[in-house]
Amino acid sequence: MSSRLPIRKFIKVWIKKRKNNRLKDGSRTTSYTLEWVEFGRRRFQSLGKHASATYARQAAADLEKELNAPDRRESLDPITWDDFQKKYLDTHYPGHDLPPAGRKEAERAWGKSLKSMLGERRVLKDFGRIAQPGWCHEIAGDVRETYVQKRLVEVPSADSVNADLRLLRLFFNVLEDWKHRPEDSNPFSGRGRASVGARQKRAKQRIMEAKPKHFTRQQIVALLDQADREVAERPEDWGRRRLQALVYFAAYTGARIGEVLHLEWDEIDWEAGIAWLNFKIEHDLKTEGAAAPIGLPDALIDNLRDWERHRTCRWVFPNAKQKPWVTSTPGYKPLDQLKALAGRAGIDHATWKMFRHSMTTHAKQWFGLSAEQVKSQLRHTTTETQKHYDQHDKENLRAMVRGLDFRR
Repeated sequence: MSSRLPIRKFIKVWIKKRKNNRLKDGSRTTSYTLEWVEFGRRRFQSLGKHASATYARQAAADLEKELNAPDRRESLDPITWDDFQKKYLDTHYPGHDLPPAGRKEAERAWGKSLKSMLGERRVLKDFGRIAQPGWCHEIAGDVRETYVQKRLVEVPSADSVNADLRLLRLFFNVLEDWKHRPEDSNPFSGRGRASVGARQKRAKQRIMEAKPKHFTRQQIVALLDQADREVAERPEDWGRRRLQALVYFAAYTGARIGEVLHLEWDEIDWEAGIAWLNFKIEHDLKTEGAAAPIGLPDALIDNLRDWERHRTCRWVFPNAKQKPWVTSTPGYKPLDQLKALAGRAGIDHATWKMFRHSMTTHAKQWFGLSAEQVKSQLRHTTTETQKHYDQHDKENLRAMVRGLDFRR
């Protein structure tokens, strides 16, 4: 595997000159430092404050000769980053590249879960995409800062980058164990090297705080209209209908997306015009008080009735395997689909949680609901006050949201 190629290129030694602090008599002396890069790491050697320029030149020449001597080369096994990715995944996750049916059998021999494999594979690819490394032993220490800066722009939270850095620390430790890099050369190892740091984290938080937390009414109408148009263009597309129904439900109820995705058809009371969000083995509720009904406006019920005609299983929003649509391949996850829909509707930023903030804002300011009514709809009251719902409560819940329509 390229073992015939040289482990490192010719190492050049530079002479760095700097002025020392002034002496008592006002004079200043000059000191010299030797600097070179070896296996991607910058190294230094001070020659002391009494070294002359002639001595520095001779020391640099002697050091270059020593560093490049054939008998000094460490016994490293050179490998490119692309080859390391394959070697790592093949070693720890044999059969990872098989089709899903064959991979399930291979997973039984893995020491980690499928989720771990997908996460590690994603970080390996992201590092290759961002850092564009060649030989692993030539990856320099400044690659960490490059990766952090570019990933912070791509992800919503600095904690996501921290998780990446911890995995990269693991990968470079493996590179050292497998003799692909010299010992103690991990650019992600050391105090504070496996996290983005408090200053960068605060900067990322300020960026996130600057982003809108809710949709305007015009934006919600644009999302609903865009979803309607796409269904009208291809009415046979089941995926488009599912996304349309999910957007309608999130917009008109303000319910938490995890609870919505685990809603079952028999939890919708069509006659009463409410839906019950209950505890599931597959998904726990945020609080006990969250196990309560929510009112369904007429505009939402009409859409749900249409979506029910395409029902495939007990879940209201299932995936192709007839399980809750909580995840999928990149580009087909619920959040990915929402962001793509928002982009086509001319909206730059969109999350499912923004619908919950939007309901809180517009229900009071536009639809005229009281604070207590909003609390009931969003289930923000305490466990005791939401513990029992009699029929009169249900009727009031339905009545207060019946006429909600963002298009009016």
